Amino acid sequence: MVPFLRRYSVVVTTGTLIALSLALLMVNAGGKRRVDPLGVVVLEMISPFDRLLSSVSSSFSQAWDGYVALVGVRQENAWLRKRVRELEAQTDRTADLASQNARLQALLDLRESMPGQAVSARITSADMTGLFRTATLNKGERDGVVKGMAVLAPQGVVGQVVASSPNAARVLLLEDSSSGVDAIVQRSRARGIVEGGANGGCALKYVKRREDIQVGDRIVTSGLDGIFPKGVPIGEITSLAPGERGLFQTADIQPAVDVSKIEEVLVVAAPAIEMPPVPPRARSGPDKRGRAN
Repeated sequence: MVPFLRRYSVVVTTGTLIALSLALLMVNAGGKRRVDPLGVVVLEMISPFDRLLSSVSSSFSQAWDGYVALVGVRQENAWLRKRVRELEAQTDRTADLASQNARLQALLDLRESMPGQAVSARITSADMTGLFRTATLNKGERDGVVKGMAVLAPQGVVGQVVASSPNAARVLLLEDSSSGVDAIVQRSRARGIVEGGANGGCALKYVKRREDIQVGDRIVTSGLDGIFPKGVPIGEITSLAPGERGLFQTADIQPAVDVSKIEEVLVVAAPAIEMPPVPPRARSGPDKRGRAN
């Protein structure tokens, strides 16, 4: 038997498979449920590979979606950062415009309160560290700015024009040691001269010893020097000079205007000093000698 199977193994195997196939066809043809044991075996064999392939495909899909989402988030973040910078710049410009409008409105209010000629100007440079404390304006003789005019800010006195050209002017600042402004104490009406100091501050000098001045008193222009209008703030007394003797007393002053923090000023022509009218000389009749009194 064994030699027969070895000799005709191919025929036997083929015949067996054909018989099995015919049997399966007959069973499936006669019933509603098909029997496919080979398909079940194949399905069972490929099922793990199918699950593995599905898992790999799902992981790859999730990774790709994550990458696409990450690229989108990066692009969105870049756009948002750019937008934030634009909004910050716009906010800065808006704040700067609001500050400029407030300064110009204050300057306009000052202009309306000043009698006579007044020219608005911008400070283009300032020397606060050298031997002389000066500033340069962008307006000159063509705009009506000439030597001797007062320079004011909404906060108070800035200085005096000491030189001018057609398109620019030089201002001697209040803190300069060679400056001088006729001033009065707002509270007690004591009069003195405000001069600049070597350290950049100011001092109220030549105030009579009997006059009442105190720390915290506000100093304003008197209007009697023919340069500055009356009542413009100059500064505030911060200390009194101790141990002084003589006819006068001196006080240190904190200027009302910080030149390093202002950009626009008002150049004002010297006000006319009102002098009391001189009454005409009374005439009388001739005396006994025929001469008029």
